[in-house]
Amino acid sequence: MGTGAGTKLLKEIGNAQRSVKISSPYLSPKMVDELVWLHKKGIKVTLITSDKFDIRSYRQERSIQPLVVQNRHLDESANRIRNRWLFTQKVLIVGSIVLTLFLVVLSIFSYDSAYIYGLGIALLLFLCSRYARRKTKHIKIYLYTYSSLFPFKVFVAPDSYQINDMFIHGKIYIIDGHTAYLGSLNFTESGTKYNYETRIRVTDTEAVRKIEEEFDALYDHPDLAFFGLEQLGKSIFKESFNQSSSELRVTFS
Repeated sequence: MGTGAGTKLLKEIGNAQRSVKISSPYLSPKMVDELVWLHKKGIKVTLITSDKFDIRSYRQERSIQPLVVQNRHLDESANRIRNRWLFTQKVLIVGSIVLTLFLVVLSIFSYDSAYIYGLGIALLLFLCSRYARRKTKHIKIYLYTYSSLFPFKVFVAPDSYQINDMFIHGKIYIIDGHTAYLGSLNFTESGTKYNYETRIRVTDTEAVRKIEEEFDALYDHPDLAFFGLEQLGKSIFKESFNQSSSELRVTFS
């Protein structure tokens, strides 16, 4: 009990040999980074958390961002069409420049009628190049899909939309299938280190088995709505239409 109630928990999580399962309604980016580090070490990580449905108030966005992977795919057909418009745009721009220079020469020799007609054609070429530029800019050549770094679910927290009636508020930590922690501390820096929290460490084989069964049943709960990867990805990452940037932006599936 008290502050630092998560000290031993964090140490055991860091020393996990096979697997770590965590259910916590609140997360912090630094703590999630620890899970990413475990995953890279080859530890099987599974995470349950929650968030509100309202897209304007995603409180977990920064925490779960490292867990969502954006995959960008080039649409070859759209890219060919875009390249044609790019070529057309360049031709029209070059044509308008060349014609303008030619008109300057005509103006020197006072070919008034030819100058007026040429000026109209140059303006038309310029306007066509602007149209080609707009077409080029709005052709979407990239398609996006999303995958998870390791298994996790973000369940919808109850709010005014009343999507879920149950708030998953329990905190469960299972390490290597033989040690479990239960208590009030969230998987956040404040919860594990600074807040006054309570927790209990369980090592009884049968008790840990039942706790893990409950965790697995919760993860696969058939009646609770959760955020789909496509929704999460689209909310967290930017989806550039046709630029080289790979910046990302989260959704419900």
